[in-house]
Amino acid sequence: MTHESDVDTDDFGHVIVSFTISAAAPIENLAQYLHPSPTPGAEFFYDLGMYTFEEPAAAARAKKLDATINGFLDLVESTPRDALHHPEAFVRLFMTLGRGAETISATTLKRLADMNATLWIDA
Repeated sequence: MTHESDVDTDDFGHVIVSFTISAAAPIENLAQYLHPSPTPGAEFFYDLGMYTFEEPAAAARAKKLDATINGFLDLVESTPRDALHHPEAFVRLFMTLGRGAETISATTLKRLADMNATLWIDA
């Protein structure tokens, strides 16, 4: 349930989230996400998808953002950590956010760190 006090009229609530992994060696359980690499040097580029939503209510937006990030992390949960932590592997969570502040839970941040993910934020 959204209350008027939850809505920040200066924040349009537009959110884009995507998750990619580039690696020098193949990662078997991510084969279905393999795409041609957009950057030179990344032999194996895995694009796990992009999710876009509009949510003007700050609390609801934070919940949806957290659920979206965790959905991506669930896709790579079974990936061997040594593949994700390899020096030539780059795990990236990209976020484009509207005006205002966003919250990512500590549990989600710990999961991102466990996957060796870097956060790229365009706000």
